[in-house]
Amino acid sequence: MIVSSQGIILKIFPYSNTSIICNVFTEDRGKLTFIAKGIRKPKNPLLSILQPFNLLEFNYYYKKNRAMHLIKEADIVFSFNHLRSNLSTILIGSTILNIINRLFEEEYPQEIVFRLTYKTLNQLSSNMEHSKKLFLFFLFHLSKQLGFMPNINRCNSCNVLFEYDVIFSLSSNSLICSNCNIHNSLDSDLVISYESLSYLILINKTHINSIMDIKISSLHLKELFHFLIAFMNSNINYMHKIKGIKEITKIYHAE
Repeated sequence: MIVSSQGIILKIFPYSNTSIICNVFTEDRGKLTFIAKGIRKPKNPLLSILQPFNLLEFNYYYKKNRAMHLIKEADIVFSFNHLRSNLSTILIGSTILNIINRLFEEEYPQEIVFRLTYKTLNQLSSNMEHSKKLFLFFLFHLSKQLGFMPNINRCNSCNVLFEYDVIFSLSSNSLICSNCNIHNSLDSDLVISYESLSYLILINKTHINSIMDIKISSLHLKELFHFLIAFMNSNINYMHKIKGIKEITKIYHAE
């Protein structure tokens, strides 16, 4: 049957001499794989449309549990082209697409994550100078939607409210207070300042349209980035294999 859907292009790669295959994060059916036949022929306008960072309206031939679906036609709804004008936003935007493409299985609807992805890319396009904060927002809320974000208000061990620096304990895979960490510390545990933690609590409560108003120092951005990546690596399959994380780490370490 022919169906319509909006979707964000995640990845494309050539197939045969004239076609391409593309992974698309659709609003209603989650990630799907499409084949676009013949679009690599000269002057085919679809080739410029089926590119990462484009939100498209698709008409396609859909059959449940099919490995690939055939694109009938597509039009651009919105393009995040401004991402391509800055190295940091290219890296962060591409890594967001890589995360979605790697973590989600085919036909697993994720409407909230779709909106999160769209809004983050949209804000990155118009607020490039806030790219570090926007990527932290994306990582935090993606973890929440996947059901993995730890308690950021209380110690996982003794339940005391955090008032001082906290520790991300790899042994318990949670945030704990310094008192509970005395006998269980590992060299790989991360110390997170109470001020950094307070910014994470603020990110949790702030709408993405207002995230740019939060003033966070480079030091706290770096601390939160390392915590979120470490936490996601510990909880989410394949997260440690995401392309682009090493390059983004350099962005957070740059002054």
